[in-house]
Amino acid sequence: MSNQYFENNEHLDHNVRTIQFQWLNFPLTFKTDSGVFSKNQVDYGSKVLLEAVVEDLSSLLEGPIVELGSGYGPIAISLAKSYPKIEVIGVEINQRAQLLSQDNAERNQVSNCTFIHHDATTVTLEKSAHVVVTNPPIRAGKAVIQAFVKQAHQILQPNGILYVVIQKKQGAPSMAKYMERLFDNVEKITQDKGYWILKSVK
Repeated sequence: MSNQYFENNEHLDHNVRTIQFQWLNFPLTFKTDSGVFSKNQVDYGSKVLLEAVVEDLSSLLEGPIVELGSGYGPIAISLAKSYPKIEVIGVEINQRAQLLSQDNAERNQVSNCTFIHHDATTVTLEKSAHVVVTNPPIRAGKAVIQAFVKQAHQILQPNGILYVVIQKKQGAPSMAKYMERLFDNVEKITQDKGYWILKSVK
């Protein structure tokens, strides 16, 4: 059976590489490895999510921002660069990816971003989140990505905001209906090349 990036498998062979990512005015460098999501480049959905979140939030004065399923860290680190005074927390079940994300935070001189090795569907935090973002692991199945959204609802403070990126062909309409049921509201704030950015407010 093949290994999936959303699983915790420490026995995979290593294939470490370095990739570049230009985020706004910040040239970022990320170390990646085999067994992590989108190891060759920051995926398009993550870019669409980042752009939509920063545009929608404008000047964010309150944190923390939490990313569920943070991989090797590109979204969380980019948000930490955009909001240097706000605490950013990444949650990742794949320990290889989580260790890479810690290294990548140091590599990009980000001090307001930490990464937790934990299942995103059961994680609890000392402080409720002001914002949760996620590019959920679609290959893990509908039940898992719905569990990501349910846990986001649990860890958000009142009036906290959830942003989800998901492709239309991978279930965006169904996800929108689920978020509507859970939060009593949902809005599609961006659609780009089949990627939907869905927003709900607790």
